[in-house]
Amino acid sequence: MKTGCALFDEMTDGIPEKMVSQVYGEYATGKTTLCLQMCVRASRDKKKSFFIDTEGGFSPERLVQMGGEASLKDVMVFEVRDFSEQTERVIGLEGMMSGKVGFVCVDSVVSLYRLEASDYDTRLNLSREMGRQVLVLSRIARTNNIPVLVTNQVYEKMTLDSNHRDISKGISREGVMPLGGDVLKYWCKMIVRLEKVERAVRRATLVRHPYKEEEVSCLVSITHKGIL
Repeated sequence: MKTGCALFDEMTDGIPEKMVSQVYGEYATGKTTLCLQMCVRASRDKKKSFFIDTEGGFSPERLVQMGGEASLKDVMVFEVRDFSEQTERVIGLEGMMSGKVGFVCVDSVVSLYRLEASDYDTRLNLSREMGRQVLVLSRIARTNNIPVLVTNQVYEKMTLDSNHRDISKGISREGVMPLGGDVLKYWCKMIVRLEKVERAVRRATLVRHPYKEEEVSCLVSITHKGIL
């Protein structure tokens, strides 16, 4: 499904159907805006969207600004408050799917995981739950021939010197990595990184794609109508 942003769509061919895609980046880089934009695109195709909101980021006012009042009635929002509830909601979506649904997103797939992953055993159990979630999301995408998009946060990968001191901070943006580890990396067949360039400009970099050239970038703008 095309996003409506010409440069982004040229680079990625849009958000592909039948697979899970991931967009990651720091705070306020446009991840939620992209999710809302896809909801608007689905609505214009006479389709419904399911939006799982883990951070309270869904804004009906912003959706209406981007797509008009008609878009709002076509989006079903599920607010979740812990990672267990997130798993239940994702699994529950499978029984709710129909030909009327054209887009599914989870924004963000890792925020509650990050809050609860306090020790090794907990992280291990949460990783298993994450695996269940993305397995179901992948099955939803393939079975219903629709795009599924998850957003992700980042951490800064440290480079240590011989005295185990972090020498990476502020040196290179290559040290910024998505959360979720191998689970999300395996299941997300398209991955895009978003970075701030200036006030309303973002750099989108194609990190992974099943057939397009990878590690290419384009500059996009965040406007009142979305990412253009």
